[in-house]
Amino acid sequence: MNTPTVGILIGGLIYSRIKKNGSDFEPISFYEEACIQYGLSPCFFRLKDITLETNQINALVKGEKGKYEMKVITIPKIIHNRGLFFSNESKLKIKSLQKTGVIIFNDRNRYGKWGVHEILMKNEELQPHLPETKRASSRNFIEMMDKYKELIIKPNSGSLGGGVVMVEKKDRDLWEVRYRQKREAFTNEWPEIIRKKVLNKNYIIQERIPLTEYQGSPFDLRVSVQKNGLGEWQVTGVVGKVAKIGNYVTNVAKGGTCKTLNELLNEYSDLDFNEVYQSIEDFSIKAVTELNKYFPNLADVGLDIGLTSEGFPMFIECNGRDLRYSFKIAQMPEVWKATYTTPISYARYLFDSKIDEE
Repeated sequence: MNTPTVGILIGGLIYSRIKKNGSDFEPISFYEEACIQYGLSPCFFRLKDITLETNQINALVKGEKGKYEMKVITIPKIIHNRGLFFSNESKLKIKSLQKTGVIIFNDRNRYGKWGVHEILMKNEELQPHLPETKRASSRNFIEMMDKYKELIIKPNSGSLGGGVVMVEKKDRDLWEVRYRQKREAFTNEWPEIIRKKVLNKNYIIQERIPLTEYQGSPFDLRVSVQKNGLGEWQVTGVVGKVAKIGNYVTNVAKGGTCKTLNELLNEYSDLDFNEVYQSIEDFSIKAVTELNKYFPNLADVGLDIGLTSEGFPMFIECNGRDLRYSFKIAQMPEVWKATYTTPISYARYLFDSKIDEE
């Protein structure tokens, strides 16, 4: 019996690294070991490598000498999407592929923050975990300034902390905006940076969650939530991201560092690790289950979650292509590896439960 092939759909940068037989950010050995464990064979390719007319792809497949080689093979029945595709042409190609019966999980992996917020708000159980959020406009900004002392203005669609500004009330009429390591005070007249973003319909305005701190710097959590070999959601790992001293953005790309949840909670004697972890897990599973109703092929996400001083999880955003590298930086190698193994176990589940039904 032939070993089923699972496809890993990737972007150009990772593709070129695999071609040179190495990739730090997307460790191929983790995929290989997971595939051996679950009786699958991996292949790697870009969207442009797929030829729908012939039902074939030019894929990178490991050869007899242990190096990846280009090979023309039949399009796999199960594909895990690890690329980012924004053009209408790309989206149409993915849909055309799905119409042939190919299952692509995480086919969409970039979600607008406003859309996600609206979906989660429909669930009353999740509402206490959601900071107040509005579409960017002058009226909404004024309204939010009247309600909160700290606000975050950020792109509706964006990543790595780019374009995020913080607005903080300093005194009765005095405010300060922080962006790109700069600070600018204002009263009635808004600085150019605020006008620019508040009048941009592609931004949102959000109540700033008062994040817990680690050694004086705010931190939030990246929670890897994935479907497993039983087709069920699980929390595969939780890692903390601590902002650079003096910064308000925790992203590693903006100078943040990574710590285990244990390390972070050691500073809080009144917080019980097991209770906090359980609350994070409960919220995360409920959130992705709700999102899955609207995004049916969702199977592998990274949630960003903040903690209040009481250890209560507050939702920040959903990442459809979790880079997972934070687990390595935090020296959590087993969890890092598990974030790659779990999607492969889910692929095995799909082969056994969906393909065998045909």
